[in-house]
Amino acid sequence: MSIQINGEISIKGLPGSDGIAIGKVLVIDHKAKKIQPKKIKSESILTNLKQFASSRQKFLKELNELSNNLDQKTAGILETQKHIVSDIEIEQKINTAIEDEHYSVDYSIYKVFNEFIERLRESGSELFQQRIIDIENIRDRLIALACENEANIFEVEKGAILIVKEISPTDLISYHEKGISGLIMDRGGVTSHAALIAQSLNIPCIVSTKIAVQSASLAKQAIIDASNGELVLNPSKEKLSEFRKRIKKLKRARKVLKNSKAASETKDGVAFHLRANIEFTQELELAHRCGAEGIGLLRTEALLYEGFIKKSESEQDKFYEEILQNSSGPVTIRLFDVGGDKLNAHTPEEANPFLGWRGIRMLLDEKEMLISQLRAILKISGKFPNRVKILVPMISVFEEVIEVKRTIKQVKKALDKEGIEIDDSIQVGIMIEVPSAALLANHIAKEVDFFSIGTNDLTQYTLAVDRGNDQISKLYQQHNPAIWRLIKLTKEAADEHKIDLTVCGQLAGDVLGAICLIGMGITDLSMSPASISRVKEVLITRSREELSEISEYILSCKTTAEVQQFYEKWGKVS
Repeated sequence: MSIQINGEISIKGLPGSDGIAIGKVLVIDHKAKKIQPKKIKSESILTNLKQFASSRQKFLKELNELSNNLDQKTAGILETQKHIVSDIEIEQKINTAIEDEHYSVDYSIYKVFNEFIERLRESGSELFQQRIIDIENIRDRLIALACENEANIFEVEKGAILIVKEISPTDLISYHEKGISGLIMDRGGVTSHAALIAQSLNIPCIVSTKIAVQSASLAKQAIIDASNGELVLNPSKEKLSEFRKRIKKLKRARKVLKNSKAASETKDGVAFHLRANIEFTQELELAHRCGAEGIGLLRTEALLYEGFIKKSESEQDKFYEEILQNSSGPVTIRLFDVGGDKLNAHTPEEANPFLGWRGIRMLLDEKEMLISQLRAILKISGKFPNRVKILVPMISVFEEVIEVKRTIKQVKKALDKEGIEIDDSIQVGIMIEVPSAALLANHIAKEVDFFSIGTNDLTQYTLAVDRGNDQISKLYQQHNPAIWRLIKLTKEAADEHKIDLTVCGQLAGDVLGAICLIGMGITDLSMSPASISRVKEVLITRSREELSEISEYILSCKTTAEVQQFYEKWGKVS
């Protein structure tokens, strides 16, 4: 969405990496090369095989060179790309397409990667949807190297704001070294590799702007307000002055926060906990640096994503142990939230995978996968007692809660027979992300140890809005009063049955969202590590009474516009 006022153009997106930046505009619009099916003669097969082998070697060399002198998280993301580039299954399929099907090297690479991209697209997993761009970047770079096309890195004036449709991690690192001050991506999500690297490199970043490249073609200067997901093109003198003051204020506030090591409590002493949502072990260092009090959401889908196959139980054991060893505080492990065998293309296509066979629905049918994951989690709980929690995704009916509890009990019994020590008091909770779960919260609360509200999916399912559909994306409103009412209903059920409640969706890492949640008495929030400092900066300067008044007002609103108008007015006087 864009709004034009007196020559200024305001474009909204999603916060990818926190911060404010002012700079000259650099728009790069790479036109995707169309790859057509092309057959080769038998005498050209060997040449094409060598071209593919050479492209892999060159790409791996690029990734290795870039990994030097990077922080652990960024190097870890490049490591993930290395695993994909060197994957044996991919190599065999591409070689087969060249040798047996007589396709050219560029089309063979394109064909094999696109098969996997389609499986990701149909998976019903938000994480996998965001990984599509990462896979496309790897595909396109391999094709470019196989066809001997070098990467096209443009000259950058230091402090420029880079505006692109999408960008590969390798290109982003190159542009960072050249001195960009901010990044705008029309595509991609908040957990895309480029957004995660922007967080590590402290580059203010906004994603999913959709029309920024098109709108910025004639713009000279821009402002990024990443905390609010806003790009301002052709800013007025007044707007520039306002944001320069905000940058100074932000620097002072962060300096005070860093020096004071302020406790996580409101101005009048009400304690709260800010935890991290993570996916990779490489994110632990950033979570620690940002002051996360444990891991409020450990996404496990990467165990399915990397290598394109399901990880064995022993590989899961290693992953969970590395997470627990290199973190402190509680670690909430979410069970696989993806459409199971779609990863292996064995199931029929679904018209709407987000309403289909995914999350606990799939796991209860695919008991072998569920039991393997539960075994790995329960085993690690024995090594790290009182730290591990199990989180069940996509609960929509009461019966699913009973069945998953029964399965956990069976796995515990089997491990006990094997003489494997586990944490008998391990907590089991469910995601509240489907309206039916919120409406049944009073009954479900009797069966579980905690609730975790996933506001991303709760918004999508409550408002019946597909975030990927540009025509209705404006209806994806996390601050909609309907969402706040379902959160309130869930909070009341948790309080009545004395179980813990946390919020782990995007709303928790949004300043207005955090203010209202704490005001409602929800004091356990989990978010992207990069959001923790910004949220804490605001919460420690306010009293619980003030936050409660804000939440009461927001709960009385009828529209999202009312909520936003109130927040903008409050922000100007605060």
